[in-house]
Amino acid sequence: MGEGGPTDPTYDPAAVSHRALREIRRELERHPAVAHAQGFPPDSHARVEGRLDPSPFGVDVDSATLTVRWFAGETPDDPPEFSIHYSDERGVDFGWHHEPNPHVEGWGHYQERTDSTAEYAYEPHSFSTSVPSRVIWETLSLLQDAVSTVDH
Repeated sequence: MGEGGPTDPTYDPAAVSHRALREIRRELERHPAVAHAQGFPPDSHARVEGRLDPSPFGVDVDSATLTVRWFAGETPDDPPEFSIHYSDERGVDFGWHHEPNPHVEGWGHYQERTDSTAEYAYEPHSFSTSVPSRVIWETLSLLQDAVSTVDH
């Protein structure tokens, strides 16, 4: 295989993942419900955390976060593995994942629990793309409905 193939010696999955997470951080900063987004660790992001202003979602909480993890895959041909998780001070925690999971068939799923002591409920979910910036906007559009349906 040559450059760009599964055995490409120039492919660095950590660097590709970091670039994807920087792109995700920039996209999060553009959304009106995201007060601040930061990558951790700062030099080589393994995750991005967004501090949310929940008021655009109509939720009466003081704080909420969105945590995004993205791994580009061991080879350029591997599908990315990622998760986008919302949590707030009520103990509400849900997210969209694209990774192997024993609770659903396929890679894409949505998981939700309405308090920190509850078990997650799972359902399959399909993403329309695996482009980091598009995945984030697709998920942010789903976030409004998901947050507003949680009863507390």
